[in-house]
Amino acid sequence: MSYANLSISWGLMILIWLVQLIIYPSFSRISPEEFKAYHRWYVIRISSVVLPLMVAELILSIWWVLSDDYSAISVSAGLLVLIVWLSTFVLQVPIHNRLKAGREDREIRRLVATNWIRAAAWSLKAVVVSIDRLSSIY
Repeated sequence: MSYANLSISWGLMILIWLVQLIIYPSFSRISPEEFKAYHRWYVIRISSVVLPLMVAELILSIWWVLSDDYSAISVSAGLLVLIVWLSTFVLQVPIHNRLKAGREDREIRRLVATNWIRAAAWSLKAVVVSIDRLSSIY
């Protein structure tokens, strides 16, 4: 397992916790008049950071599973990445698409609630790759 996978896992975990605890909850603090423009600005910028990392993570996870003969730890990490992708494109992206129209506090609450899936999955993945890395050192 590469250090790139370890670095990306921890980077995404840190990022998702910033999103979960600070960024998404702050959406309800933005005035309805300014929300639409802010949300468009946010989505463009966060996507330019997160999407390349998610694609790299996906590629590294597939490589890890295939090169590690489907070990329990690599498959576990791969399943966690799959959960993140499903959550992102089945839950969070549609909510963001609805928020394009303007601030809806109910949708913001739904965004925060469903995002716990990604926060948990990315946190567990960071732990899994860390355990794997440590076990190869000792």
